[in-house]
Amino acid sequence: MTRLALAVVAAALLTFVPGGTKAGGRFDTKLSKDQQILQAVNRLTFGPRPGDVEEVRRLGVDKWVDLQLHPERVPENPVLDEKLKPLETLRMEPGEIIAAYPQNNPALMFRFAPLNELLSQDQVRRVLNGTAEQRQAAIAALDPDKRKQVLVVIPPQQFEGLPELHKEAEMARQEQQAERQKQIRKLMPPLNDLLTPDEIRTVMQGSSEQVEEFLSFQDPAKRLQIAAALPPQRLALVPELRRMGLKSRQPQQAVSGDLKEGKVFRALYSNRQLEEVLVDFWFNHFNVFENKNVQIQPQGVERMLLASYERDAIRPHVLGKFKDLLLATARHPAMLLYLDNWESISPNALDSLQVGPFAAGQNFSQIFSRQAHGLNENYGREVMELHTLGVDGGYTQADVIAVARCFTGWTIRTPTTKPEFVFASFMHDTGEKVVLGHTIAAGGGEQDGLQAIDILARHLSTAKFISRKLAERFVADDPPQSLVDSMAQTFTKTDGDLRAVLQTMFTSPEFFSEGAWDAKVKSPFEMVVSAVRALGGETTDAFTLAQKIADLGEPLYGKLEPTGYPETGEGWLSTANLLGRMNFATALASGQVAGVKVDSSRLEGKDAAAIAREVLGRPASDQTAAALAKGLEGKESTARMVASLVLSSPDFQRR
Repeated sequence: MTRLALAVVAAALLTFVPGGTKAGGRFDTKLSKDQQILQAVNRLTFGPRPGDVEEVRRLGVDKWVDLQLHPERVPENPVLDEKLKPLETLRMEPGEIIAAYPQNNPALMFRFAPLNELLSQDQVRRVLNGTAEQRQAAIAALDPDKRKQVLVVIPPQQFEGLPELHKEAEMARQEQQAERQKQIRKLMPPLNDLLTPDEIRTVMQGSSEQVEEFLSFQDPAKRLQIAAALPPQRLALVPELRRMGLKSRQPQQAVSGDLKEGKVFRALYSNRQLEEVLVDFWFNHFNVFENKNVQIQPQGVERMLLASYERDAIRPHVLGKFKDLLLATARHPAMLLYLDNWESISPNALDSLQVGPFAAGQNFSQIFSRQAHGLNENYGREVMELHTLGVDGGYTQADVIAVARCFTGWTIRTPTTKPEFVFASFMHDTGEKVVLGHTIAAGGGEQDGLQAIDILARHLSTAKFISRKLAERFVADDPPQSLVDSMAQTFTKTDGDLRAVLQTMFTSPEFFSEGAWDAKVKSPFEMVVSAVRALGGETTDAFTLAQKIADLGEPLYGKLEPTGYPETGEGWLSTANLLGRMNFATALASGQVAGVKVDSSRLEGKDAAAIAREVLGRPASDQTAAALAKGLEGKESTARMVASLVLSSPDFQRR
């Protein structure tokens, strides 16, 4: 892209100030037929691919929307299955992931035997607590091999007054370190130990095809060693190799990578687009942060739970009953860990902590003796403020405490090995609770939490809050109250049937109105994915796209706060973010995004207006058309250049 063209489009973007509607847009003014088609595609999908608009026109908007509301009737894209196949952790249970993807490669972990395994109790006492003479005598009596092992693990202060032993211990540590480095090199040899100079040139400088061909002749063990030795930028050329290298060096990062790549692949390739949009929406609503720091070992347990959380707690319920979705998230170990409910315990239970059968396979009592400090209100507060009623939903601090008491005992069995929900009665507050005016009798056990779920899911404030949030995502940042009220009525009448609520919204006059047209600003995730889809890009590796999304301010599964990412445009429109979007558009259209192939042949030979129509699915606005004309004035433009300008335009940033 030329500097002048970039500057012109940048000026257009930076003066773009979205509101809930465009100037003059009204929610009682109907869109044209062509606009309705594009409105449906832009809101129910991650943006049209070439041919999508024509397919909706062929089927008719109503029939197409109904199909998207019933994804089981839509044959899935077989290409998606192939893309997801290498991402094995998406199909694994948390316990399997924990076992197969440790925090560090176990082959590289070196264990120093403790003194009590090397020496008798009496020898340990003399070495650690005896006089200098006793320590020297005890060590001198050992055979040479054991002597070295002991000298390495004895604290340096124990050699005070024994300079010869101190020197010998230092030499033993140096020898052991050298041996450790030797073993590491054997397990993870550098390239020059594995390959000839010519072979190194191939894997370091060759094309992806050359690298793949070379690796195809290597046995699996050597291929893994090569993957571990190559730098990340070369690994990006061959997705399978990149994942192998990551699993070898940083196993848990491979788990995180599977999550992010799977999300991007689904958004790009799934034929069940509305389902994927809803999974994204509801995960964000019930947000869980992948790097939650939980004081249990091994670290990174939260990350190991997210594939199951999205697959088992979110995805099955996005078109079902809200109550079922709320319950599934409340019970999942990912949410229990993230909002600390797993350690919430009745203060009365602390004095007689009995773990009973809930500690199978681990020292559960030690975890709780460190973690359990009584009632934890985090989940009780967020389940009302963020998940159900909304901040103005009519609850009090007394309700927060009562709900938190209801959920005491909703915890996790064996969180470090095979995490799963369990109700621990010994942790539960057995007293009477009053939640939003409803009395929950004493002695209810696990039913207390189920009653709280039922009260919250059926509350009028929940119907209004969920309806408004859905309308913010699909209609406008400030949706008309008439639409929210209509959706809330459906929510209440159908006992929280989310498919029915969505159908009310998608068939409303407000959804297909001028007020909703171009009223939403794409999030970084939506912008990146829709750009690839608009250009008909084929993605062999979604790793780089996930990084680009993070660079634009929306790291996938990386929102620390339980609020999730914003659904309104103002959260995404800083100057730096807009410039980042333009840089991405330029790189994508120019074929410079690793793992993505863009075929611009269908755009070749067309003028700027025609290219804009192809990319946007409609004619460019007057603002964008003027910016394109001014930026390209007197220049010999290419299809790729024009495409990058259109992707950077305010028209494309809206949906």
